This record gives sequence, structure tokens and C-alpha cells, in this order.
Amino acid sequence: MFIAADGDDFRRQFSAGLSQMLSADGLGAYILVLANSLQGDELRQPLLHALLGNFDAMKSAGQGSADDESVFAILAREGVADQQCWRHREAGSWEVIYNNMRRLRPERLSTQQFDTISQPFDEQLFNFNRSFLKPEIMWQGEWSGHAFRVMYNKFPFAPWHLLIVPDADEQRPQYLDFETHAMMWKLVSVQQHVMQGFGIGYNSLGAGASVNHLHFQGVLRTGPLPVESTHWRHRGGQADYPLKCQAMESVEQAWEMIDQFHRQNQPFNLFYRPGLCYLLPRRPQGAVAAEKWAQGFAWYESCGVVTLADQSLFANLSQQQITQQLRLFSHE
Repeated sequence: MFIAADGDDFRRQFSAGLSQMLSADGLGAYILVLANSLQGDELRQPLLHALLGNFDAMKSAGQGSADDESVFAILAREGVADQQCWRHREAGSWEVIYNNMRRLRPERLSTQQFDTISQPFDEQLFNFNRSFLKPEIMWQGEWSGHAFRVMYNKFPFAPWHLLIVPDADEQRPQYLDFETHAMMWKLVSVQQHVMQGFGIGYNSLGAGASVNHLHFQGVLRTGPLPVESTHWRHRGGQADYPLKCQAMESVEQAWEMIDQFHRQNQPFNLFYRPGLCYLLPRRPQGAVAAEKWAQGFAWYESCGVVTLADQSLFANLSQQQITQQLRLFSHE
């Protein structure tokens, strides 16, 4: 079994894990629980009382990493009670989300320029084996003969957002091999009968990956992503997606393209759905003069969902502006 027996069990585990994570001296855990609670009332209401109760204790006794202390200093000035849940709207073909906590996320490697999408693993850099991340683990277990570590995303941007780290102790860099690609394809296909709406995203280095430790991102959505619409040419429609995109219907077919990206040193994003893998080659991060709101675009943005931390921008960003930014990132 991967995480849970069904979708309801998964949601219960997700919420219960957040509740258990709160402690009087864990700044990093507190920030993670707060950020995840803002996904919506289903998570916000059960956690709000504990978050408010722990807030003063965090201010007086909390210690953490430099990143955590910097983030909490901002929260201490702003308060917790007034932090808003995510808001959603459509902008033509696209989705726009207001998520104020995302502005506090450390950039790490997500905006760094890369000469190559293959970099050796460096245990001195941030990675998912760090001991202070243990409280952020939602589930660990074996699936399909591999050890999986599933963690909460500290600054989530997708519903029920997960970090999925296969065989973490092997310390592999963020660079795909065929066996792992096939395993992700299989995992999504199997989970469609367990957790409806489950999908998996992947960022190569140079395409929004912020950590050079092999990992994927899980999401549970009730509806399709914009990239999945059948009006796009890659799904049999007539409209051209602004990013070059291919929807591959077999593991081997998708791998041929991924392997080609590797050989060409081509940054790319992936999104796995049952029986499909969306491949989106990208111009390298840092090579595009993107608007400030579009910096750090990764797999979710490539698939048509833009996350913003500015309320005015959230209210006014147009379909045309989003389309233009995606075209800037397109690899020709």
C-alpha cells in the first residue's frame, strides 16, 4: 500500500500528521503546518486553535534554521489569525491562485542558472536526508520494491501537496533514469483506483527544481489541470499550447523523449497522469527575462496554474499575460 487505503483515509492521515507536528519549539514544523492549513477550511478549521495557541510560545522560545527564523520573524509581525486561505479564479484557459505564504519560500536552486541539467549530489547542500526534516515526513514505506519517503511540502502550492522521495538514502541527484520513470508511471496508474485525482509532477534542474536530490511532487485534484484540456493540440484538439508540449501514452515513448532531453541538456517539466505523461521542454531558468511574478515557474505553472502572493495581481492578471509568459519559456 502507498500511504493510504483510499482517498478519505489519505485526507485523515494528512490532517492528523499536521496536528501531531505542532510543538512548542519547532519553528520549521509550525511554518509548515500553517502554510498547509491555508489550503482551505477542511484543513484550516481543525488546526486553527492549535496554531493560535502555539503562536506566543513560538515567539518566545522557538528556534530553527536561519530560513525558518527569517520566515517566522515576518509571521510574528503580521500575526497568524489573519492569514488567508487560498483563493482561486480562472483567467481564460488558466488558473490563478492567491497564496500569500508562497512569498516566504526560500528559492534555493529554483532561480539559479545551470550550464547542465546533470549535477552530482552534494550532501553539503539542502537535501531530504537532513535530520531536522524528520518531523516533516508524512509516510515512509515500501512500494514496488522501493523505499519511499513522502513528505509534506513546506510551502505548498497545490492541493494535498506531497514531496515523494524514492530510495532517499541512495542520495541520487535530480536526474531521471528509466526505472524510476517507469515506477512513477506505474504509481500514478495504480493510485487512480485509490486516491482519485492523484498526479505526479517533476522538475529537472534548470526547470524549477529547488533541491538536487531525486524527488517528485504529488497532488490530489478534483479536476484536470489546464494542460490536460482536450482543446489543446497535444490532446487531439486544434489549439496550440503556449509551451511546447507532448502527451505520451506509453512508458517507453515518454522515455525516448526524456532521454533525448538528457542528451541535449534540455531542461524540462513532467506531469504524470494514469496512462499519460506530459512532457514540457523549457528554456533554462535565468535565460528568460520573465516578469517578477513569473520567476521560479516550474511544473505546476507549466501545466497552467499560476500562484501569486499579491492580491492586486491575483485580481487583475490576464489570460494574455499568462500566455505570453508561457510562450517566453517555450523551447523552440
